[in-house]
Amino acid sequence: MKKYLKSVAVSSALSLCLAGMPLLTAHGANMKKIVVLGDSIASGENSYVSLLKDCADVQIQNFSGENYTTSDILNCFYDVQIQQALSEADIIVINAGEQDILDKFLETTHGFMEEFKFEKFLDVFTAQLQDYGFQSEDDLIPYANQMAADLRVNQLSAAQNIQQINHQLENYPDAKIIWQTAYNMLDNIEMYNQLSAKRQMAYNAILRPARSVLNGTDNETDDSWKRINDYIKDFGVSHGNVSVIDVYAGFEGKAYQYTNLYELDFTPTISGHSWIANEVIREAGLDKMGDIDGDIEINAKDAASVLVYSAEIGSGNSGNFNDVQKKLADVNQDNQINAKDAAQILVYAANKGAGQIYHFEKVSDTEPTEESSDPV
Repeated sequence: MKKYLKSVAVSSALSLCLAGMPLLTAHGANMKKIVVLGDSIASGENSYVSLLKDCADVQIQNFSGENYTTSDILNCFYDVQIQQALSEADIIVINAGEQDILDKFLETTHGFMEEFKFEKFLDVFTAQLQDYGFQSEDDLIPYANQMAADLRVNQLSAAQNIQQINHQLENYPDAKIIWQTAYNMLDNIEMYNQLSAKRQMAYNAILRPARSVLNGTDNETDDSWKRINDYIKDFGVSHGNVSVIDVYAGFEGKAYQYTNLYELDFTPTISGHSWIANEVIREAGLDKMGDIDGDIEINAKDAASVLVYSAEIGSGNSGNFNDVQKKLADVNQDNQINAKDAAQILVYAANKGAGQIYHFEKVSDTEPTEESSDPV
């Protein structure tokens, strides 16, 4: 069984920070320098950070790490190399807290599923329980209560660390800071309304504390201490250079679409990563390659615009793209705008529709072709 609990020394955490630090650079002058700090959500080849690679004029340093807790992220602020990157950053993008809240829960739930031979998390609530050694649906409640209790284990330490992270971020007043709230992986399962009353009761026993730990609930009266996302949102309110992307609200009710909930993997699906990436692009004021109409989506309409523009230029007309649109249309960066760019935009859209990530392929030293084109 995969280990979800970990204890690392400060030096180990810092070495991990530096190990996963790819530099992603797009073309153009006056590049915005972006530094990313976070956990598994921001790490990996297919994370939302990789989608920012297809923005124009950005340079990205990613210091996130797989399974990073708030403690690991806080330790990154004490590394000299990361401090240097942060001091030069135009934009700092950060997420924290998800790993802390889910560590113990995931360990317990995986153990429970292994014990009873459930293949997916959804099976716990939809399978014929007698086939897995249960006498009745009532037998689920004790296990649900234990999983619920595990969601609260690291709540206080995570909240304290987030406060300290905010304190460290105050050392970089020249950078725009983009915080992401922690989302609720358990909200919800697609078939909830089809569950029996007792199975809904078991699921709610887990769902309610998850909501409470992260965001609170409408009927809570205990205001003596704040939830994880409260500290993130309050920092955004009190500092003018901070904006908060409310991923919790964006993912609410859509965990089965935006995360790998049924595999008990809280990292987003391509749809979830795309949602986060698009929000970061908006907040950061970035230009996205291939997004000709500026709606943060790359689709057939953008490809059609490129083809129309290419045809107009081929006919001796001036075309109707402004300078920014010309830059975004040249997705293969060969200093021409033609059907090759349109084709890549269509491939990009098709891959996204199929739940896959595609990056525009850069062409260097391309010889001029007979195809209608326009120098960028």
